[in-house]
Amino acid sequence: MSDLLEFKEKTLIDLLLDEQRQVDTPVGRFAEEAEAYARFGDASPQSLIPLSAPKPGEQFAFEVDLDRCSGCKACVTACHSLNGLDEDETWRDVGLLVGGGESSPFQQTVTTACHHCVDPGCLNGCPVNAYEKDPVSGVVLHLDDQCIGCQYCVLKCPYDVPKYSAERGIVRKCDMCHSRLSVGEAPACVQACPHEAIRIVTVDKEERREAACDAASFLPDSPDPAYTIPTTRYVSEKGIPSNLEAADKHVLRPQPAHWPLVGLLALSQIGIGGYVFAAFGDLRFGSVSAFWSLAISWTILHVGLICSVLHLGRPLKAWRIFLGFRKSWLSREAVALGSVSGLATIVSGLSAYGYWAEPQFEVTALIKPLLLATALMGLVGVLTSVYIYVDTKRSFWNLKLTLPKFYGSVVLGTLAMGVFVQSLQGEGAFLAMIFLMVYLLKLGFEWTARSENVVSLDMSLGPLASVWQGRLIVAAITGIVLPVWFALFPSVFLSLALLVFLCLSEIVERVIYFKAVNAPKMPGSITI
Repeated sequence: MSDLLEFKEKTLIDLLLDEQRQVDTPVGRFAEEAEAYARFGDASPQSLIPLSAPKPGEQFAFEVDLDRCSGCKACVTACHSLNGLDEDETWRDVGLLVGGGESSPFQQTVTTACHHCVDPGCLNGCPVNAYEKDPVSGVVLHLDDQCIGCQYCVLKCPYDVPKYSAERGIVRKCDMCHSRLSVGEAPACVQACPHEAIRIVTVDKEERREAACDAASFLPDSPDPAYTIPTTRYVSEKGIPSNLEAADKHVLRPQPAHWPLVGLLALSQIGIGGYVFAAFGDLRFGSVSAFWSLAISWTILHVGLICSVLHLGRPLKAWRIFLGFRKSWLSREAVALGSVSGLATIVSGLSAYGYWAEPQFEVTALIKPLLLATALMGLVGVLTSVYIYVDTKRSFWNLKLTLPKFYGSVVLGTLAMGVFVQSLQGEGAFLAMIFLMVYLLKLGFEWTARSENVVSLDMSLGPLASVWQGRLIVAAITGIVLPVWFALFPSVFLSLALLVFLCLSEIVERVIYFKAVNAPKMPGSITI
């Protein structure tokens, strides 16, 4: 009776406040745990993060309870605000998995960030050692002051985690709010989630390595975990159907062209081809043909090398690029092509000296071994370029496709330079026909390779259709019109035109190579 009277005396505001006090919210639970900890010491107000440092063989990791994730993006907002990210920069994303069939449709929101992998691709690929894995927490940290902005880590990470900041000229990424975690505070995303869907837990590295061998142990329609061994754990008591797909799986996303890299790959390989011809072809040093062929080869090669520097966000720190030689193919490429540049400069200089100064001593004895070394080192440099992209594990950049593409450019550069040298003597028709056959063979190989990759084929028929049409037009001129024209009417002008169009043709092909690649990523949201 007294309770009824008390109820009648309360206003609507009083009733609402009483109801709010009884709602079981994360904030309420946290307050209760804090009070219990202060009074009795039998509960921890920091249940969302471990209370002790990882033991040897362990590390911190994100754990996401999929049953609790509502896709509200509070974690995204908190991460953006606390870390002071740029307007278009995100270190945590929320995606969507859909499927389950018509009889039992299913959708699941997924929050993702850096997985702080056991064997991080970003760390292994960095040419300047701008990444480190904290020896205590296992968190993968990016050292902003060491970064040169080469963006190779962006290509190496299969989860689309590192983000390039053009304003700063460096890459940045999630560090699990390491500064907060080290003083016992939860990361921004963990603290902001209203449903406590994200926690920091301690995981055994060896167990994660074993689990990564089974792709089903991660998330459906996600990159293969065996590549980098991600430590994030996704848990669900309800269970996740195995036939789920990313909501944005069928969205075609042409990738950046990376114009400086396009120039580097196309022009350096053609330039190296010129030195291969000089090393193994019939070239008389001190002659006009030797002088001009090596001068043109040197120019093409070094224009390509200069392009590579333009790709860096911090080019003045490029001298540090050799530091990652032990692990990074990008470092190995820089060392190899740098050596080619030095050797090519010496050889071309000796050739020019022999042509202009008419020295009393014979320079051929010096040029021959140096020229052979230049050509061989150039072929090694092309191999390092091949593995830079093969090592990213992207299907369109596999070894079967990339190796013939890159060395095909070298062969075409060799033949085109041979046509130029022979044109100086009014010859070269036969070599031009060989160039035609090799070029068509390479073009046919590209067409076949494109057709074998579904995503790349769809992009070339869709958003990149105009680029492919341009490629075919330039290819027709380079591979058919100019060689036939030259065979009928040999001239130095046509041989130079062949070299120019070959450079243009390979540049367009490299644009397609970059833009049509199927870039792996974590599941995203539906894009309209």
